[in-house]
Amino acid sequence: MGNRTIGINPYLVDYVPKDYAGNMPEGEVKVDCSLGVNASLLGNCIFERLHQFQQKKVLYVGNCEQVLCEGSFNEIKYYPHDETLKDALADWYRKHGVGTGWLTGEHFICGNGSYDILCNINLLCLTGGKKVLGHAPQFTAYVDHVNCSGSLYQAYYMKKDCNYRFQPREYIAQMSEDDDLFIVENPNNPTGQIIPIDDIKAIADRAQSLGKILVVDEAYGEYMAFSNSAVNLIPEYPNVIVTRTFSKGWGMAGIRLGYAVGSIENNLLPCLKKLVLPFNSNAIAKALALTALRSKLENERDPFDTDTVFTNKRLLMDTIMQADKHGTPRMAIAQTASSTPIMTLYYTGKEAHFDLQAHLIKFGILAVSCKTYMGLNERAVRLMLPQSGEMPVLLEAMEKAIQALPE
Repeated sequence: MGNRTIGINPYLVDYVPKDYAGNMPEGEVKVDCSLGVNASLLGNCIFERLHQFQQKKVLYVGNCEQVLCEGSFNEIKYYPHDETLKDALADWYRKHGVGTGWLTGEHFICGNGSYDILCNINLLCLTGGKKVLGHAPQFTAYVDHVNCSGSLYQAYYMKKDCNYRFQPREYIAQMSEDDDLFIVENPNNPTGQIIPIDDIKAIADRAQSLGKILVVDEAYGEYMAFSNSAVNLIPEYPNVIVTRTFSKGWGMAGIRLGYAVGSIENNLLPCLKKLVLPFNSNAIAKALALTALRSKLENERDPFDTDTVFTNKRLLMDTIMQADKHGTPRMAIAQTASSTPIMTLYYTGKEAHFDLQAHLIKFGILAVSCKTYMGLNERAVRLMLPQSGEMPVLLEAMEKAIQALPE
């Protein structure tokens, strides 16, 4: 057939994507701790609405707006618009003390998951040969997109001897005029650690002094205080853009909906909107997201059940430490926050190429291998907290798995 690269980006021919989504081991799974879904909530308000739809064949958003009706599906035949959803997002943030006096629906862009937004930001800021400074470890699919687009991904490495703690001063020291874009995850995937807002502000200040954009990926942002969100920085730092998703804390990964928050006082958001595909998320996804937002706007309790996350995570961490306290330590927990549902475990024994994911699956625990994360390897896994009802199964299996680790 001739040249196999004809008309194709030659970099892609031999490039192996690092994304972990389709790379899971075989084995009997007792408890799934792999992909980052809020399995404990899964949007109870949405399930209630869908149950009403099954009974009455009508689904409403809010108190009056009909979204789905058996036989007509009036909303589906029209192209979807997102002004109502963006206004509800602004209401959500303002209710929690973020953006008071300035944040409106105009500051939001919706997309097919936050990854869709991140890819468009890359198109906005990066062309062939340009550089982005991130950190390792970091969301692997983002690294893939930068590399596949012909740009150069560089990383500040979170060091093992600091238990993979993000060190803002070291990241800032690595920022330079040669970089074209900066990106930081908060909370971090896969460790689940939270970077204090003052440290994010220092990074934003350095990026602004260099005349560059800082992306703060807050995919797991629902698991930290609103006061720690970088959305608070946008009035002072219009070079900051924040991405979030309905996939994690909202427990709605299947609807594939995310958004970005940014400044409209410069060219950042207006130019990004030019790259977003028209009608890039569907009407049903937006209707369900709007229902979730309005339901939680009316609900004063902890909207994401972070108390349960805290309790279950501390219980798991205590179990790991207790199971590994006899003899030479063989398992460590990377720097993490008690409020986030993910964590990184890494093997500290003597076997150089020990596959921790393969070891855990022998005991029925499905986790994500960190071999595709820059700065980590097969000796580490990312673990997602399961539903509360599955915690006893996880704790028992984890204790056995740790006791069976080679020294």
